[in-house]
Amino acid sequence: MKNAPGEAGPLRTAESLRWSEVPDKLYAGPFSKGALTGERFGLLPSSSFRLATGRCTDCPVPEAALWYFRDELIAVPDGLRPITGTALFEPERSETPRPPLVWIGAPEIVEHATLSEDGQFLRAPAGEIAFAVTPAIPTNRAYLDRSTVAFLSKRPLRMRGVTLSHRGAPVFVARTIWPEDTRIDIDGARFEPLKERETLTTLIRAQTGGVTGIYAARVLWERHPGQLRRWASRPVLAFVLDGAQGDDDGAHGGHLAPATGILGPQGEWSDWLAANFYPIDDKNAKGILSAMVPMDNYLADLNSGQAWYRPNYMLVAVMRDSRIPRRVQATLQQVLHGYYCHVIGYDRAANNSTALVIDPLRWLGWNIPETGPTSYLAAVAAFPVAALVQMSLAGGRDVFRTLAAEKTRLVPREAFETIGRDLLDLVEGSAPTRELTPFEQMLAADTEAVLFVRIPQIPSSRRFGTYPAGSLTELAGRVPWSRNEWETAQDPGEQPFPERLVGSSCR
Repeated sequence: MKNAPGEAGPLRTAESLRWSEVPDKLYAGPFSKGALTGERFGLLPSSSFRLATGRCTDCPVPEAALWYFRDELIAVPDGLRPITGTALFEPERSETPRPPLVWIGAPEIVEHATLSEDGQFLRAPAGEIAFAVTPAIPTNRAYLDRSTVAFLSKRPLRMRGVTLSHRGAPVFVARTIWPEDTRIDIDGARFEPLKERETLTTLIRAQTGGVTGIYAARVLWERHPGQLRRWASRPVLAFVLDGAQGDDDGAHGGHLAPATGILGPQGEWSDWLAANFYPIDDKNAKGILSAMVPMDNYLADLNSGQAWYRPNYMLVAVMRDSRIPRRVQATLQQVLHGYYCHVIGYDRAANNSTALVIDPLRWLGWNIPETGPTSYLAAVAAFPVAALVQMSLAGGRDVFRTLAAEKTRLVPREAFETIGRDLLDLVEGSAPTRELTPFEQMLAADTEAVLFVRIPQIPSSRRFGTYPAGSLTELAGRVPWSRNEWETAQDPGEQPFPERLVGSSCR
């Protein structure tokens, strides 16, 4: 049995199953269901998709998009072309266009399961099955350990993975592990508007993660307080803010991801669809690929899931109609399409992951207030210093552009808090004096409730993280002045995109 990196642990990895004995076909057992069986991808039923890999030759997906998922399991539109081109989603259309692809990673799902206290077996409704986990990728410095087993064995679990036959017996190999008690308690979530001197900033800073981190949902606003909540099966628009890693000085700024979906009958939200923008041609230590991805994968994939790295925070707008989430999802899908095709480029200062989220919202007509640059004067002053220290005019130019960039397009927490404040202002009718756009009027009219959700980091051999820095100034105060002294994850380098695919397969 192979131990997890970082600390000896009881979980066996699939590497220890001697793959030479594993048949080519999957084990056909009763313990799991197919990844497309009775599922949703956000607002869309999974029945309108089929499974493929990026090596598919008959998928209605641009070759440029498939290239990034050559050896990954994806869901692609079945017989339907995803939206293409640069035109924005047409409001009069009632259906939601399919995304270019959904990154699902594994072909099976096990639900309502419990893990044995020694981590060796999974008890599913159909019986007991041996349990293993997918191996850690080479750049992942921490992984599941005994603290993980202690945490997971106390709660019902939903997993994505694959069932294999090992010496004639089935073994479920998990890739994603999602605690099913991570749900929104529709009836029990407390209604507690922001108090005097309380802000989204104070809510975020109040939880640093770690062993004291508690999953909780708080209702900041609801249209009919005190009345029966009819939120089940309602569409939602959500924003997830990822915190700061405890073992990576380069990851204190966090990350922002929007999501859409349907709130489940018991407050489930594992099948919401998140738009995960990362630098598209730079590999990363988590193995993350830019994609539309189910929320359980976004947060709980054993290698790339954000909840394994840091605490997370979420704003949820429960809607009475799907027209706002549909518009947001369709527009994000268009951005992702252009991103794959390199029509839209990544730039750490001018067009980073946060800008790729907030710009589409503004294009739709949500005039989220701008908060200005960090400091234009500091940018001017820092340029020659940075150029001298880094012995590079390009380095000085990057520092200048970062300090001069508008903060809601640069800093994830700044964008998250500004979106939340403006949403509360719109639904409360207290938005700063401005003429509301049709999109803003619909957003204010359709929102039934606004929730703030704390999502603690899952225990593992990784150090616990904390809340993300809210500004470049705060970020600079957290890390050593010299980048040579930073603790950072291994840089896997670039993945050169084939020149022949730029734009050519995306029309």
